[in-house]
Amino acid sequence: MMDGATGWGGGIDPIDEWLAYVQEGSDGLVLGANVLKHLGLTPTRQTAADDAAMAEALNFHGDDVAEAEFIPHDPWRIFSDVLGWSASRVPGAPDGPGMPAGLTVAVPEQDDHLAPTWAVLDGEGKAQALVLIEAERGADQRNDGDGWAASPHHRLDRLIRDTGVGIGILLAPGIIRLIYAPDGETSGWITWPLAAMTSPGGRPMLAGLKLALGRGRFFVGPEEHRLRPLLEASRKAQNEVSEKLSGQVLGALHDLLRGLHEADPDRTRRLSEEAPAHLYEGLLTCLLRLVFLLYAEDRDLLPTSREPEAQQLWQSGYSVRTLFARLDDDAARHFDTMEDRRGGWGQLLAVFRLIHGGQDRWIKGRGGKLFDPDVFPFLEGRKAGGAPQVLPVSDACVHRVLQGLMTLRGPNRTDARERLSYRTLDVEQIGSVYETVMGFTAQAATEPMIAVVDEKGLPTFVGLESLLKCKPADRIKWLKDRAVKPTTGQAKALQDAKTPQDAVVAFAIGNARGHRDGLIDLRGSPDSHILPAGAPYLQPTDERRRSGSHYTPRELTGPIVTHALEPAFARLGEDATPDEVLRLKVCDPACGSGAFLVEACRQIGKRLQLAWEKHKVARPTFPADETEEIHARRLVAQRCLYGVDKN
Repeated sequence: MMDGATGWGGGIDPIDEWLAYVQEGSDGLVLGANVLKHLGLTPTRQTAADDAAMAEALNFHGDDVAEAEFIPHDPWRIFSDVLGWSASRVPGAPDGPGMPAGLTVAVPEQDDHLAPTWAVLDGEGKAQALVLIEAERGADQRNDGDGWAASPHHRLDRLIRDTGVGIGILLAPGIIRLIYAPDGETSGWITWPLAAMTSPGGRPMLAGLKLALGRGRFFVGPEEHRLRPLLEASRKAQNEVSEKLSGQVLGALHDLLRGLHEADPDRTRRLSEEAPAHLYEGLLTCLLRLVFLLYAEDRDLLPTSREPEAQQLWQSGYSVRTLFARLDDDAARHFDTMEDRRGGWGQLLAVFRLIHGGQDRWIKGRGGKLFDPDVFPFLEGRKAGGAPQVLPVSDACVHRVLQGLMTLRGPNRTDARERLSYRTLDVEQIGSVYETVMGFTAQAATEPMIAVVDEKGLPTFVGLESLLKCKPADRIKWLKDRAVKPTTGQAKALQDAKTPQDAVVAFAIGNARGHRDGLIDLRGSPDSHILPAGAPYLQPTDERRRSGSHYTPRELTGPIVTHALEPAFARLGEDATPDEVLRLKVCDPACGSGAFLVEACRQIGKRLQLAWEKHKVARPTFPADETEEIHARRLVAQRCLYGVDKN
């Protein structure tokens, strides 16, 4: 797939390519591909001379040293010779100025202090980034000797947070890592393997390193092209991604209902009439299963076994990402027969059962309600206790559902879709997806209907016959009573409408953009088709229209939770034991999807880690598949957090 002379994959966008190469060593959102593309910041193609220059700067000889343990003898050469840094703006570097005040941080609870190896200054002498060089320990390796046990990564993260710089560059054995830790938000990082960038196969990564950390990000060029504005813009764009994804997931919910109705019409219609809440909750659960799987896959949590054979088996036969790639290819090759093709739904059902029950050491069974096949048996075309069968849900339906979950559409319908990485989403952003699809009810249409956009931006079905029975002068009031507000042009045409099709044409007056065609919501009514009487549909409840549910970003939850927990942490004191920390109780009486509780989990988890450091004898043994940070959060979630909500 890659041209050995240039380092670019055939037909692959160079920005997407280098980000894909470093994905395994990255976590969270750091640099957004859309932001880089919008500004035209494309990495420069690398040649044999470039990777040779990298090898020379590193003085790397693969036969002499293990790649993962490699550390250059003269680190400054990477930054000066390869990245083009100027020593005059890098305090601490050879021939650089003295280190400014205020860049050293005390860690009183560990009787320790933190200081950068170098700093990178802007034109006014303010620190843009801090550099830490660690020659002995790996980036994520704890110190098992005397002093603070934190890894080099953890130390640099603490340093850039406490100094307010927010940007750190870590050079440790085998790697160089960019860490972004904005105040009150989750840290993210990108890791480049040093040795790999000395060979032709590593040219996309070398190009990305120069793009992210070259002199143009710190010393020259337009302000908006500097590293900090790029990082800030990437985070802002990610928040916008949450809103766009939420709207698409709502569309996927409607797609799933239509697909199940087509595959099993009698049962689906009967459920919409006799057990509407059960039908809606089953649809919602199916989407949440997919979101769970995509989040887990993008974070390399599936399968449980790390053996190559297990990984290959998952990728080839069970992965949701692989299924979508296959269906996407089928849609391009066989677009006219996708409604008649089958197979995708059966694969999803098999994966759902596998996650619930597990299989040997390959997949750890998760149990619980989310993936339990007996909670919503209609998804398997059966009654409770009956034998499962694979419903003939079309591959076109499965493809549309996965497309809504896995790609983002541009502002215009002709724009190419961009693949979404769940790896870069905060847990709160996943919660915002859940909030968007809450508060609906399933119903069966009693007359021909069309979905229109209500004042909350939700697809709301209105009966066309009921609308036309109203006097022309009363039709707009009838719609406003249902939270639908037509424009002047639409209102005039609706008053003149004589038939249901006339009303549809009137609703469609206006611009076609995103999921709208005028006032028609294409998520509920694809291609502006009229929903026939008897068909099931989803309608927002009055509670949903009244609710203030919306995505709460970390820049809001962070300071609020910090302020709320401050008195409790003060009462505990610096010498609190781990058990004392875990006796804290936090309750959110209107928790929604839990954004504030998630942030409380982070902050109490960090306080628990400090207690473990202070009282080393109380430090537990961590499971092999959990870091200290994750284990701390797990204990806090289990023992400290409580939430209540109406829905």
